[in-house]
Amino acid sequence: KHTVRLADAGPHWGWFAVAATSEGVCGATFGHANELEAGKVLEEILDPSLGGNGKSEQIAESAISELLRFFSGEGVGFSVPIALTGTAFQRAVWEETNLVEYGTLATYQEIAKRIGKPLAYRAVGNALGQNPLPVIVPCHRVIASDGSFGGYTRGLPWKERLLALEGSLGLVHAK
Repeated sequence: KHTVRLADAGPHWGWFAVAATSEGVCGATFGHANELEAGKVLEEILDPSLGGNGKSEQIAESAISELLRFFSGEGVGFSVPIALTGTAFQRAVWEETNLVEYGTLATYQEIAKRIGKPLAYRAVGNALGQNPLPVIVPCHRVIASDGSFGGYTRGLPWKERLLALEGSLGLVHAK
């Protein structure tokens, strides 16, 4: 079983939950009305074949601490190890997206080029839509080539709020 931890980031960000294995954080969700909702959504996205132990508890606690600092506006990067499961293409997209720094943006096309698949920008968007670690793997920092938001699984208002928190909202040309 995974180690799951939940926390309340306050009225603006809501409840969030993380899951970890001994390898790293493997699932996250945020913006929920209560602890029960956050836990239920997290369980739906987890790979049941992954398990946890004492090390996973430490990783989950570290992830909670880093997320609380992030949501309070401290501008932290994430240092917790991550354990990504998915296709080779998805993992490549998520790993490249993880390199997009706080306060900066990349486009779906730039991510596609960086992973050696320059025409796969739509597939990059689909992979980001399956990101099991939103915020930790910062898919909200990836926008369309025309400077518009593109998409976001949690909805564009959440993407807008995250970019505003990071001070990069002014770089987006809303359509």
